[in-house]
Amino acid sequence: MLVAVAPVVPCLSSAARAGDRQVPAPVVATEESAPKHVLEPEEAPSFGAVFREVPRDVVRFVSKDTAMVLAAGGGAALLARIWDDELASEPDRTLRLINALEPGNTYGTFAAMMAGSFAAYGIGRASGNSHLAVVGADLMRSQIVTQVWVQAIKFTVRRERPDGSNDVSFPSGHTAGGFSAAAVLGQHYGWKASIPAYIGAIYIAAARVDGNKHYLSDVVFGAAMGLAGTRTVVLKPGRYGAKLVPTITPDQIALGLVVVPLGQSHDRPYSSGR
Repeated sequence: MLVAVAPVVPCLSSAARAGDRQVPAPVVATEESAPKHVLEPEEAPSFGAVFREVPRDVVRFVSKDTAMVLAAGGGAALLARIWDDELASEPDRTLRLINALEPGNTYGTFAAMMAGSFAAYGIGRASGNSHLAVVGADLMRSQIVTQVWVQAIKFTVRRERPDGSNDVSFPSGHTAGGFSAAAVLGQHYGWKASIPAYIGAIYIAAARVDGNKHYLSDVVFGAAMGLAGTRTVVLKPGRYGAKLVPTITPDQIALGLVVVPLGQSHDRPYSSGR
């Protein structure tokens, strides 16, 4: 799949040498000449291949990219602390609002997120839709790596919930799961999927704050954790590669940037390893 084409060295025809100005025509790589996009594998990944990547994901999470995402999320969470106590003690929540947000407390659970991920993967495998199977696989992996690190932070920080029910408030696991899923869908299907997916993630976060289960800063940092988890799965080594493909025409030489599976089978996710 060609994602960018840039002319590099225009070749001069006889007319151009005579002083006539020509604009080189854009080069478009044919479908046959471009490597298949990693999101559209020829075969759906096996269940074992998916879960072989999970331990690596947990290790890959510790990276400069993750540090940058969490630094931004941490800064936003510090700012959100200004409103933590105010929102936690808000006296005028109406029963109608509480009822409207209540489903978010269920949709954001790890069980619900994994059920949806397994469903996407299973439907993709059963129907022969390899792309959908990869979507489900990425959803599963992103949920697992995100929650592993969320729970590690929860039991390290030990922040008490606004309702006093326990001391694992920071960060919000529900919110992390929602934003992780939204980021995966956006990566695979673009902005048209991102908009409703992120609206759903924000809905889950609002439900957790309104239900007095989390402070605002908990859900803000939880969102950052979800994004970092997804970036670990879909953007780190072992997921994507990039290749410059030269294209030559009578009028110009161009380079096309193509996103491709990495060359070695042991570096490529969901490979059989053979």
